[in-house]
Amino acid sequence: MDFQAAQTAFESAFNAHKHGREGLNVVPEVSGDHFHVSVRFQDVDAERGFDVVAEPLPSEHRSAEELGQEVAEVVRRELMYGQLPARDEQGSFKRIVV
Repeated sequence: MDFQAAQTAFESAFNAHKHGREGLNVVPEVSGDHFHVSVRFQDVDAERGFDVVAEPLPSEHRSAEELGQEVAEVVRRELMYGQLPARDEQGSFKRIVV
């Protein structure tokens, strides 16, 4: 799969200024065999956020564009909950695999 195309589709479908809040940092990147989006927000208590990782199975028949749009939808949906999750006891952020 062309993960660069998935990143382009994500960037077309998700606009941090439109869908996010001030101070929100959304970083999409392609690394090896997956597409990863890091969402972070620093509030007065702690850094909060989550990661969305696209790791499609070989048996899936999604296009790169569909994958990018699905990742954007997951990010939008998580941001709708209001308060972002903090790091867990191991210091990791919530990880969502698409």
